Amino acid sequence: MHFNMRKLLKRKSVLYNLVLFALPFIVLILVRMAYSVYMDSERTVIRQQEEQLLTIAKLTSKNLEASFEEQIRNLGIVAGNRSVASGLADGDSGPVEQAIEAYYKAKKERVNSISVINKTGSIVNTYPQMNDAEAQKIYDLVKEDIQRVMKEKRPLIGDAKLEQPGSYVLPIIHPVFLDNEYEGMLISSVDLNALYEQLVKPVKVGMKGYIHVKNAQGIYLMNPKQDNIGKSVETLKRIYPNLDYKDLDRLIDMQLSREEGSAEYNSYWWMDKDFKKTKKFESFSRVRFNEFFWVVTAVMDYEEVKGPIAQSRIRLLEIFAMILLILSCAFFIIMKTQRKKAALEVETKYLRKLNSTNEELRKKDMQLLHSQKLQELGMLTGGIAHNFNNLLTPIQGYSEIILHKLDPKDEIHEYVNEIYEASEKGRSIIEQILVFSRSDSGKGKHAAVNLEELIAETLNLVKPIISPNIKVIFEKKGGSSAILANKVQVQQVIMNLCNNACHAMKYNGGVLNVTLENVPVQELGKIQNEAIDTSADYVKFSVSDTGHGMSKDTMSRIFGPFFTTKVAGEGTGLGLFIVYGIIKNHNGFITVDSEVGKGSSFTVYLPESRSQISGRQSDLPPVTVEPKSILLIDDDRKVLKAMRRSLESMGYKVIPEQDSIEGLKIFEQNPSRFDIVITDQAMPCMKGLELAERMKALHPRIKIILVTGLVEDKVTRYKERLIIDDYMCKPVTGSGLARVISDIFQSW
Repeated sequence: MHFNMRKLLKRKSVLYNLVLFALPFIVLILVRMAYSVYMDSERTVIRQQEEQLLTIAKLTSKNLEASFEEQIRNLGIVAGNRSVASGLADGDSGPVEQAIEAYYKAKKERVNSISVINKTGSIVNTYPQMNDAEAQKIYDLVKEDIQRVMKEKRPLIGDAKLEQPGSYVLPIIHPVFLDNEYEGMLISSVDLNALYEQLVKPVKVGMKGYIHVKNAQGIYLMNPKQDNIGKSVETLKRIYPNLDYKDLDRLIDMQLSREEGSAEYNSYWWMDKDFKKTKKFESFSRVRFNEFFWVVTAVMDYEEVKGPIAQSRIRLLEIFAMILLILSCAFFIIMKTQRKKAALEVETKYLRKLNSTNEELRKKDMQLLHSQKLQELGMLTGGIAHNFNNLLTPIQGYSEIILHKLDPKDEIHEYVNEIYEASEKGRSIIEQILVFSRSDSGKGKHAAVNLEELIAETLNLVKPIISPNIKVIFEKKGGSSAILANKVQVQQVIMNLCNNACHAMKYNGGVLNVTLENVPVQELGKIQNEAIDTSADYVKFSVSDTGHGMSKDTMSRIFGPFFTTKVAGEGTGLGLFIVYGIIKNHNGFITVDSEVGKGSSFTVYLPESRSQISGRQSDLPPVTVEPKSILLIDDDRKVLKAMRRSLESMGYKVIPEQDSIEGLKIFEQNPSRFDIVITDQAMPCMKGLELAERMKALHPRIKIILVTGLVEDKVTRYKERLIIDDYMCKPVTGSGLARVISDIFQSW
């Protein structure tokens, strides 16, 4: 036992000596490790800060570019307005003033003024209104840009111009063409100070940092200190000659020669009263225009990053002073460093999330752009539909007059009837065009609709445009198919569901199966838990495909806005969202069944209608016409003449007028002279709704019927407010107008 104890003590002594011998090396290793970790942390912090500043500079550059691109697109929409081009060509300032006033009010937070230049290069309009001296000042400021646009005939973003001390403006110019003929241009003067306050200044860069913008000559265009705007480093040298500008000169040279970058340099905080030399971080990125560029710079105080690192250095010196506690202090430093690394990882994750969010915003911008393209397409098709309706109105009107004058047994009666029915089909096609373009807001009146006929009609439209490897089957399983609905909206639902089904079978082909049947209201409780209309049975139609199907996660999101499984450029993600809203507005609901690899089935349930489905207009019973005095207003001469003849053939006394302003003057002379006013909506100078509002103010008891190519939300609101008594969609016939007139006076 004694021997063993001595042996153990001897072993402890050896171990103790070994520890003493190894301790300096361990301390040295730990100190070296601590120093290495410290240096790595310092480099990581600096690198991360440079990357973060560069990311901020890039994002600010992209935001500025996006803002200017958006403004030149919006200015292009105004320049592309035919009424603006016509007004500029004809010297009619009315439409031009209205357009530039509307643009200015929409953009007044960023735009100083908007000017109109004619084809000879002279200012003809400004908004806000200016005297000749002010207008000439604007002209002289952008004279070179005006001459360039007159020569090149294309849009231009000009370089920034010093409008007054401390304030720059950026001219955005868009030429105006009428039938490919150059007629002049629109100039929007963007206030860079306002743009800085909205887009740039809110971005925070540390405690004292900020973002500023220079042009290609190094002159400050945007700066938090307004006194510095319009100045360059050379200007600062003249004002403050005793300061050191060596680092700042090297930085300016780097910024004007490279696309982007970061640097550490010594300079001053120009917003401080006493100029103390300070070390800074700075990252920059360019905003590119035609042949010039700006430099967007993010600046941050170097001490905001070096402060924590300096504290670590002090602690490291304390460790050297307390060598006996080196192991515990080393452990503490390592743990602290690990925490710092964790914090840096959190910051890195935040930056990644920020990048991901920006990418998501970019996608949303693409979706918005696509939606705007669809809106422009809707405006185009709406205009086409308006012109076709104006052509169909005389055809239907005169056909109806001739039919009433001919003997039904006469052979010519059959020919004219064919013309009338062909015009009815033309009107149906126009309604379908409005469904495609979504120009019709769907606020038309609900009426009894034969769903079977509507589905068959829609499938006839779908078949020619789908892939030939898709087979279309339509099956009706007995019972009534009448529903009380907006025909245009329901057709839009059918069209959208069929389009989605065909897209699911686009490459591999398959079967598009549409079924229609009745469902007793008692059975709906097994399908739908929400409140339903229990006063009637339901009609359901299903649109099924044999495509690739959907997962449960996809099915849970398909009715959300902007959700789409299609690639960019093939869908907006608004289709099923709109379908869901339409069905809800019709007191119905929709169910979905799908399995991956086996296809999908959408089933729509709508309340069945007991109302009788009306036939064609020519089949309706005759209307008893009371002699009424009508003021008829329409800017289309042929439409006006046809409607007048139709109404006069039915016994009405008609006073026609082609100009809305003149029509209002006739009405003002003796409002009680007329029993009813029939006015078109789409007219120059004064729209039909505005005209109705003026007439109701003069004579509240006057009856007004609005004739329109498509039913907008505003039309239904005016009817609810009793500004108009009813409205009709073009093309209209004399018998149709007589029926509406009769209904108005009977209800009154």
